Amino acid sequence: MDETNNIQTITAEPEDTVLSTTNTPDPEVERLRAENIELKNTARLRDARERMADLLRAADAYSPELLFDSVKNDLQFTDDGELQNAAALVERMKRRFPEQFGKRQPAGSIDGGAGTGSPTQMISAESLARMTPAQIQKLDWAEVRRILSS
Repeated sequence: MDETNNIQTITAEPEDTVLSTTNTPDPEVERLRAENIELKNTARLRDARERMADLLRAADAYSPELLFDSVKNDLQFTDDGELQNAAALVERMKRRFPEQFGKRQPAGSIDGGAGTGSPTQMISAESLARMTPAQIQKLDWAEVRRILSS
């Protein structure tokens, strides 16, 4: 029986080539990975802002965006990226800022009722002397007495 020696020769690549391809991450891949993480965080925060704004509007909050900014750092998310503690944050804000919640009463007229009554005329003794008896009869007699007494 003849035995033959099978000798295998191993050809090795230069060490520099092997190290440079396996240990050094591609900067483009790292940049894209960081951008992807940033975009995911931005989308998660946007979704949380919308959810909190809806909950705050339902709780009759006067300024939901302002209130959201006050708790933005306290948001907790599930592994799936869903907002976990939204209801607790709304309750905390209701206790901390009670003046920011409730039904608003419609504001009264800013003109204070101007124009709803009869127009007042500035009457002086001279203007009264120029008026006819019919014009004087249409005047506010309390105002006429005040002018005549002064």
